[in-house]
Amino acid sequence: MGKKLNAEELEIITLSKRIVEIELRKDADALSNLICDDYVGVDPSGVLIDKEISVGRYRRSDFELFQHSISDISVSILGEAAFEIGIMSLKGRIGSFDFGGRYRYTHTWLKTGSGWKVRTSQLTPILREA
Repeated sequence: MGKKLNAEELEIITLSKRIVEIELRKDADALSNLICDDYVGVDPSGVLIDKEISVGRYRRSDFELFQHSISDISVSILGEAAFEIGIMSLKGRIGSFDFGGRYRYTHTWLKTGSGWKVRTSQLTPILREA
């Protein structure tokens, strides 16, 4: 049995699941509201992406997300920051580039005046199971 989650940990997990739903329906405006303006992400190839790139792909007509889910989520709260680690499964296409797989992801959340927002994220391909 896992540890009992507190209200803030449950809130982060709920927000992460909301982001998955938002991304599947390509709602760039809703996604933008849950990401800090100074967001920095690391994609699976190691490239840094900012909020404009991260949100902008959901405005592109040639971007499709066929599958997106998260599981095995762990959250730790430290004051005004939260650290989330989990497994993400993705499958999609941007232009003629197909992408997908299972990834270990991390999100760093910051508590802002308008609620929790993602400040950083990283996706690392899972190349083998432990």
